[in-house]
Amino acid sequence: MGRGPVVGPKKTLSDNARGKVFAIHAKLIAIAARSGGDPAMNPALYDALEKARKANVPADNIERAIKKGTGADKDGTEITEIIYEGYSPGGVAIVVKTLTDNRNRTAKNMRHTFSEYGGNLGETGSVSSFAFKYQGYVEAPVGVHSMDQWEEWIIESGASDYEFLEDATKVRISTERTDLMGVVKFLKGQGLMLDSYGLEYFAINVINLEDPEKILKLYALLADLEDDDDVEQVWHNAEVSPELWQQAEEAMSKGKFRT
Repeated sequence: MGRGPVVGPKKTLSDNARGKVFAIHAKLIAIAARSGGDPAMNPALYDALEKARKANVPADNIERAIKKGTGADKDGTEITEIIYEGYSPGGVAIVVKTLTDNRNRTAKNMRHTFSEYGGNLGETGSVSSFAFKYQGYVEAPVGVHSMDQWEEWIIESGASDYEFLEDATKVRISTERTDLMGVVKFLKGQGLMLDSYGLEYFAINVINLEDPEKILKLYALLADLEDDDDVEQVWHNAEVSPELWQQAEEAMSKGKFRT
């Protein structure tokens, strides 16, 4: 079975965080809409719209994003996807996916955030080529179906791996990146509800981190990255116990951390 996602900071969505979620979905829609504004003819746009609506993105935001992507909004700036890779103290590998309308601003922010917490940026492929596997994933509630039934569906779908989580109430499925949408289509064809799906950098070379100072710096670095408006997703290969993450969170909330 594949290893599950590493433990990371858990935060509730504030109004600011919700606003960022809406903005990220708008950027994803704009990028997808470059290939056409009709979701019936553009599977990538259909997928982006489905995910945005599930995240309760307002209809006006969605409409503006489509116009921006198709070029109907002449004042809109082009959104570009850029991947940054680097390390935090302790040798933890980090991959950051950004969606930006200003490359210089984003690059400057990435360099500043990594260096502020004792980390450093690397070249493209410097960590993703050996510490992660770029793959597809699907997460879904098990529901009323048996594990045997789920296993049968997963095998038929063409997925590469799976594991049951949270006392077998959820299932996480891994796919080759080129097989993701085929697996999603198959599972939806069985009438199944999916919580989420997409592409990810899945950690295959894991770093066990136990030093409280390095964990605190990692926690702070990840938190700042996730607060950046241009950052869509962040992946890392650290294995940290929930207890140590909790200690880092408490130290941050009490203002005990100093760079």
